[in-house]
Amino acid sequence: MILIKLFPTLWAFTSLIICLDASSILEQSRNHPRSHPTAGNTRDSFLQKILHNSADYGNFSAASPSKVPLKVGIIGAGAAGLYSAILLESLGIDYEILEANTRIGGRIYTHRFDEARWLKSKPGQSDYYNYYDVGAMRFPGMAWMDRIIGTQNSSLVSYINAKVKSSTDKVKLIPYYFQANDTFRLYNDKLVYNQVTPSANTFGVSISEGGTISDPKFSAMSPGTVLDDALKDLLTALVKDFDTGFDKLMEYDQLSVRAFLLKQGYTSQDIDWLETIDDATEHYDCGSLSQATLEAWIFDETPLNSWQAVEGGMDRIINGMVKILKNSVVTSKRVTGLKPGANGSVTAVIDETEERSYAHVINTPPLGVVQTMDMTGLNLDYAKKSAIRQLRYDPAGKIGMTFKTRWWENLPGKFKGGQSFTDLPLRRAVYPSYGVNTTNAAGAMIASYTWGQDSARLGAFYGDFTSIPHVVSTTIRDLARLNNVTHQFLLDQFVDYHVWNWYGHEFSIGAFASFAPAQFSTVMPALLQPAYFGKVHFAGEALSSGHGWIIGALNSAYRAVAEVLAVEGLAGKLQELVDTWGLVDEVDMGWYKIG
Repeated sequence: MILIKLFPTLWAFTSLIICLDASSILEQSRNHPRSHPTAGNTRDSFLQKILHNSADYGNFSAASPSKVPLKVGIIGAGAAGLYSAILLESLGIDYEILEANTRIGGRIYTHRFDEARWLKSKPGQSDYYNYYDVGAMRFPGMAWMDRIIGTQNSSLVSYINAKVKSSTDKVKLIPYYFQANDTFRLYNDKLVYNQVTPSANTFGVSISEGGTISDPKFSAMSPGTVLDDALKDLLTALVKDFDTGFDKLMEYDQLSVRAFLLKQGYTSQDIDWLETIDDATEHYDCGSLSQATLEAWIFDETPLNSWQAVEGGMDRIINGMVKILKNSVVTSKRVTGLKPGANGSVTAVIDETEERSYAHVINTPPLGVVQTMDMTGLNLDYAKKSAIRQLRYDPAGKIGMTFKTRWWENLPGKFKGGQSFTDLPLRRAVYPSYGVNTTNAAGAMIASYTWGQDSARLGAFYGDFTSIPHVVSTTIRDLARLNNVTHQFLLDQFVDYHVWNWYGHEFSIGAFASFAPAQFSTVMPALLQPAYFGKVHFAGEALSSGHGWIIGALNSAYRAVAEVLAVEGLAGKLQELVDTWGLVDEVDMGWYKIG
């Protein structure tokens, strides 16, 4: 069954057709553990491919080593920017990080309702858990996440914990309770426990009850089962052999989820119901089938008990990354343009007044931010300019609330963690997985988590302080309905709120990449290659196989650093990168043909 997505993580894999014996190299990679990246021909082939002057991976034939000192300018201090710096620093290469915001971390952002008291608290104390993660908030426990949460010394969390000087800066992973029994579903004004099959019959949306669903068999089925059945051939192909399965999936990349399901014989009303339960409003129209299938594949393959979070908030990872870097992040430096510099360097224009030049630039902000940079002088090709403008990011927003107690842990079900779902404006509530065994832990939770059109509509209230009280009041009312408690009870429990709309902030302009039909195969590839004679590199979760995941940002950073080394002809450093930090998926290296 396709699990209800807590975060529409979008595994956007692109074509795996590469220039040098793709199938044998992939097989070698499978036969050698990631913890031993130096193993035999895998590494050698990987290095050869990076250094190869191939149209499939950049255009290094027009590139040449820098005539200026090798210093890399990194734009953006989110996960991609900071990881780029960690990799470069480990190789002894100079860098500088420019961040437009005063806050470091990008779309990893933890809000604490009382920062001063949190700073004085420790894990296991009530105040330590008075927070919520506004952005990224959990990891699926799978090998593909090893670059972040694996036990290898090169995994990011392990690396941070080995390097930080203070024990308070260590990153502690804890179980994330993705799903729990006795949470709730409320649709069409009918409330049931989460473990009840969320069928059309359950919520009275069959035609016989005044609804829209006419097929009796369909009415009795779980939407997850219906979707798995519709995607069965594509999912089976991916599980059997990812290469072959992905090639098959790309044949359907031009289709939206709705277009595909219509071809399978489902009615528009059927599809509306599936979307209501499984996803966000209008996602089946604007999202590609490829994205939805890969999302279903990863959620199906991830055991419920394998999810993990970070105690104290996901920004403890950002804190750790900053603490182990020798160079400080330069904040409040908005890069407004990139242009050619002296001797083949790249000049970053800051706030249209200040200029700093580098041998290479790694450009990591979300593409909505990149689009506002003046890069006219770099003569970007049309495909790159179009990709920056077109690649789709989803709206998403959260309303965090803190209460006097963890009242949800005292409901009849006494559940811990998990989430509840509804067709009311708040759409889903997320109960914390942190502090679950702490006496009197702070009552912070995500009262509303929305994306797609649901987020765009609710987010309209977030930007105006005169409208926020209304949306907060509405959310408290609907949260009471969803959890089967009285409105007055929650009003008495309520302490504080925090709202955030990722499309409403100038440093994000969207929550995460969510590609439209055909964008995997025809639009994204252009930005997986360097620009301006190999001196400007694009990175970030959108430009990876891991949309919406921190791992995507890290893998894209690896690719950008590898590009720098390849252009500079630093074969020894490139080998050191691979030996120290392992290999990445071939798709994230951009090894496939365009078109």
